[in-house]
Amino acid sequence: MASSSMSLASLLSIFCALVSFGLARDTTTARDSQFYGNTSYPGQKGPNYDYTGFEQNQTVRAEAVIEMFRFAWNGYSTYAFPHDDLLPVNNSFRDSRNGWGAAAVDGLDTAIILEQADIVNQILNFIPTIDFTKTNTPQPSVVSLFETNIRYLGGLLSSYDLLKGPFAHLDVDEDQVDALLTQATSLADTLKFAFDTPSGIPVNNIFPNNHTFSPRGLTQDGIRTAGLAELGTLALEWQRLSDLTGNPEYGDLAQKAQSNWFNPAYDVWPGLTGGNFSVETGEILDQYGGWTSGNDSAYEYLIKMYVYDPERYANYSARFIEAADSTISHLLSSPSSRPDLTMAGSFAGMQVANYSEQLACFIGGSFILGSTALEKPEYLEYGLKFSEFCANGYRYTASGIGPIIYSWNLTELSNPNYSNQTEFYEKAGWFIDDNTVFLNGQAPEAVESWYYAYQVTGSQYWRDVAWAYTLAQNRTERVGSGFSSILNVLDKDGGGYENFQASYMLAEVLKYQYLIQAPEEKKGIWDVEYAPDGVGKGGNVNYFVFNTEAHPIRVRAKVPV
Repeated sequence: MASSSMSLASLLSIFCALVSFGLARDTTTARDSQFYGNTSYPGQKGPNYDYTGFEQNQTVRAEAVIEMFRFAWNGYSTYAFPHDDLLPVNNSFRDSRNGWGAAAVDGLDTAIILEQADIVNQILNFIPTIDFTKTNTPQPSVVSLFETNIRYLGGLLSSYDLLKGPFAHLDVDEDQVDALLTQATSLADTLKFAFDTPSGIPVNNIFPNNHTFSPRGLTQDGIRTAGLAELGTLALEWQRLSDLTGNPEYGDLAQKAQSNWFNPAYDVWPGLTGGNFSVETGEILDQYGGWTSGNDSAYEYLIKMYVYDPERYANYSARFIEAADSTISHLLSSPSSRPDLTMAGSFAGMQVANYSEQLACFIGGSFILGSTALEKPEYLEYGLKFSEFCANGYRYTASGIGPIIYSWNLTELSNPNYSNQTEFYEKAGWFIDDNTVFLNGQAPEAVESWYYAYQVTGSQYWRDVAWAYTLAQNRTERVGSGFSSILNVLDKDGGGYENFQASYMLAEVLKYQYLIQAPEEKKGIWDVEYAPDGVGKGGNVNYFVFNTEAHPIRVRAKVPV
């Protein structure tokens, strides 16, 4: 299949066509913001990017993201629906998430926020037909509780909250909206046997067809384990289901699992623990951790559960403050070649590694949310530093797509396998310390933090950083009938395609890309850090809190923070 990657000129011509054909909902110019001329913005780290030539009309930018969403959806709808995933290079499909139509359920609330009523109704018509009591695959397949929770349960609850709230004006069937909650309950009832363990920590890999556990996660000596993110990324969705249905069982299950982390025998530093737990005893089995994969979203949910209901979940905020303060005190460092950059490393015991990941780029957003919700302005400073570290990562790749791995470990850099990146490290402040992972794309974590940064500061800089990513995605990832991750982020053209359009491209990336670019008149209470008087003018408040898959959940707070 021939590539349809696009030049900047080609993309801009499409954007202009969107407006000229009347597809733009509004032609109002962007909010006034300072123009810095043909120089870097104040605070930008590194001299190698000039954003001042970008399209200035925010409505045009937002409409361009809508075009990307419709393009991705149309490819999926034509060649993959109702399966889970589109393979855009050869116009085929895969069922990687239980065969329940992951891209449709995951992408529904984005279609709602973008007000794409035809897509919304197509998905609403489909959801009542899903049988969540068994996998819809040729043979019974293993279900990940973590992935199913954040994508399916989160997507159903979010869409219900949006359609019952700020998007109730969309022309949809109310019975189908009610079916979202019915199906969410059915799904949770199917999954809840996973919590039937001595500690209450759920088994992540399960067979719902016969209610058995997969051998995945068993150590060689037969100990069944669970990762910190697996047990710590459930409370928001399961508590919301309890609050909507009036049945406390779902929230209680998640809180019991969480209690094993809140009452550990040992913290490496206050609030920071190892990330591998015994399902039998609740004991933490290692001392490796950080804001990286396997642990990441558990720390994210600490501040988000407090935002969801500050009265009930003050214990979550206390734990977040411990983790954030310990991160500031013990995990931060700067690359030797780029002392202007700062990032949190990972740890093994009290040994900190100069290493991070794309997945950890959400950390900026978490600190920024903590700064406003907890009235701790010092967290904003660090949140912006972390957001900038990842912005720098995207600036220095030839493709404009950030890497999966960031290392600034000089011992590793001296290894002959990586010494060919020495010159690159001197400029960028990071290198990739695994020659098998130059691929990436469709990553939401960095733009998530840039979105939080924009919502609080009002700085056009963060919009432009995100817009550069949007342009890079269209140039390198747009192929065949959809989007695909590329094989080499250090190659200007991407080095080829993985041939997989992830459901989170619809659920997260394009949602964040739209929300950060949306003009002021298209913003609303569904935005994180909603600013009633206008972005950048203070008074930020959260009527919705986003789960780790970018699904907005209506808060329960009596007085939103």
